[in-house]
Amino acid sequence: VPFPADPAVFARAAAVGREVRALEAFQRAPAPAFRTREFCKLVGEPDATTAVAEITYSDGTLSAWRHGNAAVPAFTGLPLAVWNFSVSGYRVLPRWIDGRKGLPVTLELLRELRDVAARIHELIHWFAQADLVLQDTLAHTVTRAGLGFPAPAHDDEATDGDD
Repeated sequence: VPFPADPAVFARAAAVGREVRALEAFQRAPAPAFRTREFCKLVGEPDATTAVAEITYSDGTLSAWRHGNAAVPAFTGLPLAVWNFSVSGYRVLPRWIDGRKGLPVTLELLRELRDVAARIHELIHWFAQADLVLQDTLAHTVTRAGLGFPAPAHDDEATDGDD
């Protein structure tokens, strides 16, 4: 595990980790910069007599319910990166919506959807910051010796190959 030699890089790593944890654990709301007026702007009229149905996404527009055979746009301004965001192959926002199929389309449900999308939007930012911290860490890492740890024991049998 790389350990940053620069205490300021370590402090940045800790700060990024705090932000990620706070967002993922719903300890705070997404920052205003990630939920602007144009981000996930509600365009459809919520209708509690209509249920969440098959979702579609195209050019920043998300539709999550239908009137007759027509998909009804719910939001505009949803970035493709937020729609495609995945963890271990699990596309978070589409799966979140899929888990609510059949529920009534209420303003509360749409607010929750927008909140989850904004959390993803901000997480994408923090994950990019984490990548920068890792680059800085790898550029100047403390070694085992620098930390006062002994050299690793060498196991000849583990490195002999196909014997």
